[in-house]
Amino acid sequence: METEESYLIYDLFRAFWTRVVGLFFREIAERNAHLIPKTGPVMFVVAPHHNQFVDPVILLMHAGRRVSYLAAAASMRRLFIGFYGRCLRGIPVERQQDLARRGAGRIRLEDRYAEPTVISGDGTRFTEQVEPGMKIVLAKGAGQARVEAVESDTRLRLSAEMKELAALEALTSSEGAAYTVVPHVDQDEMYRAVYQRLNKGECIGIFPEGGSHDRTEMLPLKAGVAIMALGATAANPELGLKIVPTGLNYFHPSKFRSRAVIDFGQPIDVPPELVAQYQQGGSERREACSELLATVSEGLKQVTLNTPDLETLRLIQAGRRLYQPNLHSLTMAQQVELTRRFIKGYDIYRDMPEVRDLRERIEDYNTELRYCGIRDHQVSSMQMGRAEAGALFAWRLIWLLIMGLVALPGTALNTPVFVVTGVVSKRKARAALAASTVKVRARDVIATWKILIALVLVPSLYSAYSMLAVVFVRRAPLWATAAVAGLDQWSNLRIYVCAWAMAAFMSYAALVFGEQAIDIVKSIRPLFLSLVLGKEHAERLVLERQELSDDITDLVNELAPKIYPEFLKTRIKDQLGESRTTHSNIINESAHAFHRRMRSGEQALRQRLGGAIGGDDTAADDNSGGNGSKAARRSKYRFSPPTPRTMATLNSISPLEFLTSANSTATAAGAAKSGGAMAGLRSDAARPSSADDGSVGHRAQSSTGEATPEARNGLFDVT
Repeated sequence: METEESYLIYDLFRAFWTRVVGLFFREIAERNAHLIPKTGPVMFVVAPHHNQFVDPVILLMHAGRRVSYLAAAASMRRLFIGFYGRCLRGIPVERQQDLARRGAGRIRLEDRYAEPTVISGDGTRFTEQVEPGMKIVLAKGAGQARVEAVESDTRLRLSAEMKELAALEALTSSEGAAYTVVPHVDQDEMYRAVYQRLNKGECIGIFPEGGSHDRTEMLPLKAGVAIMALGATAANPELGLKIVPTGLNYFHPSKFRSRAVIDFGQPIDVPPELVAQYQQGGSERREACSELLATVSEGLKQVTLNTPDLETLRLIQAGRRLYQPNLHSLTMAQQVELTRRFIKGYDIYRDMPEVRDLRERIEDYNTELRYCGIRDHQVSSMQMGRAEAGALFAWRLIWLLIMGLVALPGTALNTPVFVVTGVVSKRKARAALAASTVKVRARDVIATWKILIALVLVPSLYSAYSMLAVVFVRRAPLWATAAVAGLDQWSNLRIYVCAWAMAAFMSYAALVFGEQAIDIVKSIRPLFLSLVLGKEHAERLVLERQELSDDITDLVNELAPKIYPEFLKTRIKDQLGESRTTHSNIINESAHAFHRRMRSGEQALRQRLGGAIGGDDTAADDNSGGNGSKAARRSKYRFSPPTPRTMATLNSISPLEFLTSANSTATAAGAAKSGGAMAGLRSDAARPSSADDGSVGHRAQSSTGEATPEARNGLFDVT
């Protein structure tokens, strides 16, 4: 059994890496960690694998138990990564693609119809490079087949023909096809290591997709996870193995100081009937593995976000932001769970006319936001007059100047780090993309390389600065060092250590104040638009958003109970579950203190100006009639959504023309109210009322005040 002494090195390196990754991310939230068994063997099945070597560390931070990972043997053979992997008790897995080598010459089908399994080659060396049992894999994943026999240097026989169209085209072309040779890999040693750890009651972490990627959906799962679970249980029927599906959801996985959510699913037991079927071997074994793999895959879908493409993900995220369940703000983890439910609902109801209409309106609304250069969470902050916008604009510029000055020294010191990590990580991403058939932009490797490069570059850079400080003190004239009494009497070591500490402190200040400065810069754009365009244009955009939000909320309230029966019985926050958030404690506490001080000053300023604190839409509240009904809320503000033709015309207008025509646009908007109201009445008449189907209750009027910290930073904005 495990002892504290045997895990001393493991615990030290785990503490080190969790601190490093915790610094890289601004916030990491967890859901359902209480579901993890406290004792006994556990297999964490983690997906999607979006952040290469960062993903395992995030699980180490939140699993609450020691976890040993299955890692690619090629990675374990690297100098630094292999060293850290062994210290964290990683189990090497030899992957066929890592051992693949380019075959000499080019190959083609000798006779496509008479002998479709016979391959002939030009300039090939089959007797040297190929053995029976190896695989021949064509370029770009066009096809692959196992070698049955090698007859000569230019002729071999496959165990089965390649029937893929791309493979046939390549093998029958005049120039032939390039190929790689993939050897057979014996994984018995790896399986024995896994079974040994599980029998000791330890935890194993595995990424069943087989490698990292940056796609919006999970890759097909490899069968290894099912073989391990069934094989270990068959060897030890009293094992009591639990499989915990674990979902990793990033908002910007490659960006420094971004956010992430880790979600643990309901533990899965290994069914005894599948174990018995597995022990029979042959086709029964394959069927048992397939059934357990399907169960694991379904469990992973409950804790991950899966969409067919990036555009669908953006559409779902926009709809989730516009949905207003109640007056309470949701945590970051609850937002991820709500997005997951939106994806499921969209897959079911995407062909409904109401859903198609909302999809077009969301796309038009997003187009208008892009034209204005703002995000959805910034719309509510535009609802103010020129005087109030001007005062807040000046106030935030003052804070921006103060924070920028404090962050400037540390930013200057670390500029080489930002430049080098950015250049090298992008170069590594291009290399990874060229070597992969599943990556889209290879952004899954960027964060890993940023961290690895910074771990080497930052200490080296600070050491260089410290040595320069020693040289400066020793060679500087007396008046230059007079600011610190007795500085010329300090030893070189003391000067070096103090300079190192000063560089670290300035970097910390740059991180704290720089983040706040960036947030202020993002908030200035809507204030500037309110200052230039006036309150009329801002109110039109705010009301357009509110109308779209109302329609989405009503449609969700109508359809959601058909998928989730508990929807109307409990509060949305209770349905989504509780979560715990991990911050970079010292940094975030300092940043939040400055943020609260700035916000309190803003509120005092807006009170003096007579503005509504938090940008509350008092006009909408006054027109609600006190009962929050849909008809009363919309009797005055009902607009038709802009058509694609209108948006195309808008996009063709230059920014200067747009600004000069703001007043005429506001006037025209007022004239369009009556037509928009008739369109709204037709839309409302086509939808069943809450009294008819009994599924829609009255929704509490939502405030349009200041966005929550999560919303202010655009958590679901995909770039």
